[in-house]
Amino acid sequence: MARQRRSFPPEFKLRVVQEVMSGQSQASVARRYELSPHLIPLWKKAFQTGRLGGEATGGPSVQELLLDQRIKAEIIHEQAQEIHLLKKAVSALNQPSASSSSTMSGKLSRSKKPAA
Repeated sequence: MARQRRSFPPEFKLRVVQEVMSGQSQASVARRYELSPHLIPLWKKAFQTGRLGGEATGGPSVQELLLDQRIKAEIIHEQAQEIHLLKKAVSALNQPSASSSSTMSGKLSRSKKPAA
């Protein structure tokens, strides 16, 4: 029985190419992902010519994918900083100082006047 043809998303192809370009051997990367070793040079050439992202089929370009990835990483970093600050603020609200709580209770008791 013939093996069914697989298709791979541009993000996956980009990850494989980046691993090979970082110094890993094509054969080891192909084995890890159970790919034909002949695909990697094709994807590498497509990456170098800017065609890996699928522009020919109307998909995003590699540059667009990398830019999108960079923007998302910046957003995640900003959100992590905001979460950290919010946690600090909640922690501070949950642990009021003794002097401010006695002052607040004194203000509350003085402001309540009996109805005449």
